Amino acid sequence: MRIAIGVLYTLLPELVLLVIAAALAPYVATFPSSGLLAAELAALFILIVALVLSLLFNRSRMFFALLSVLIAYGALLRLAHIQEALEWQLLSGSLSLLLPLDILAFHWGAERGVFSRYGALRFGLLLLEIIFVLLLVHLHARAVAGALQVHFVRWSVLAETSITQPGLLVLTISLLTLNDKLIRRHSAELAAFFFALVTAAVMLHTQHPGTIAVFTAAIGLAFGFAIIQESWSMAYLDELTGLPGRRALEEQLRQLGGSLGGQHVIAMLDVDHFKRFNDTYGHDVGDQVLKLVASRLQMLTGNGKAYRYGGEEFCLVYAGKSLKEVVEGLEGLRMDIETSGFDLRHGERRREQTRYPDAENTGPLQITASIGAAESRSRMSDPWSVLKSADRALYNAKQSGRNCVRIAGG
Repeated sequence: MRIAIGVLYTLLPELVLLVIAAALAPYVATFPSSGLLAAELAALFILIVALVLSLLFNRSRMFFALLSVLIAYGALLRLAHIQEALEWQLLSGSLSLLLPLDILAFHWGAERGVFSRYGALRFGLLLLEIIFVLLLVHLHARAVAGALQVHFVRWSVLAETSITQPGLLVLTISLLTLNDKLIRRHSAELAAFFFALVTAAVMLHTQHPGTIAVFTAAIGLAFGFAIIQESWSMAYLDELTGLPGRRALEEQLRQLGGSLGGQHVIAMLDVDHFKRFNDTYGHDVGDQVLKLVASRLQMLTGNGKAYRYGGEEFCLVYAGKSLKEVVEGLEGLRMDIETSGFDLRHGERRREQTRYPDAENTGPLQITASIGAAESRSRMSDPWSVLKSADRALYNAKQSGRNCVRIAGG
């Protein structure tokens, strides 16, 4: 249930776009030729803006997916005006196969920059596809047209769509592949790629200029939103733990120090003997320790919010709270971390023992944390001074033998 809710939450912007596009498409389809031209140009403008955004934020996967949609957009608009049957079969069959394949392939590719060796290969791939399709049309390749339009099954429902059966097969495999990845990793980029596949299916199915324009615009908006959201996450969220990072903490402290501020508690948490984990078991295990601690911090109660401060240090901010209200929760957090040790998987333990001979052979890894906390003395207290007091209290906790909570001035 939690996985389904997570996927739905990740796809929420795309679901809203899908509903709006589905509502607008029948209306736009009734436009006169001048209105349709305006809709087509608007969709083109949105796609170009999304392409520019992907360039500015160096999101090469999304850039090439958008570029493939832009090429397909022009081909689909051309397809709507083709009279000759063979040309229509060749172009329709090629688009049904290539568009979902390109979207899936560009998602799988590494994020190596648009203007790089990998980028050149992707540009080359798209150029080869264009040349190949143009050659098929120019040579009137009937055998290829027959292969593209082949029928695997004779179901009447499949006769209602313009998508070829080979295209439907590729589209289904692509959707299942991205759906599986989306279940395991909820990201705005994955949601945009999944939405692009669903929307591509609608465009390939109807092939009406108005519908194509509306859903192409929706793809551009979905990718634009994903680019901004992913870039925000990179700036404000710590990649390893998923917690808000230093920049997000600084903004929170500025709010506490402003007119919206008031009583607050700041706690600093440090994983005890963290260097020993890295030296004994390796950095991969050290990363697992940080992730485990972060998972406990994500479940903070009492209006607390956790931030990755740096290294093995975390910062906890309780807005509108006093030390008396949060100290019990901090002690409970310390105990929760103390009892949350984990065993290395057998294969992983053997690998780490080979690389790090000092690694112990049995028993779970013992994880503990030291915590120092301080509270604001007045409404106008400087949050950065409170943080420094919490840091001094953390030093006292470590000097007192670690695995304990110490209060500033206590």
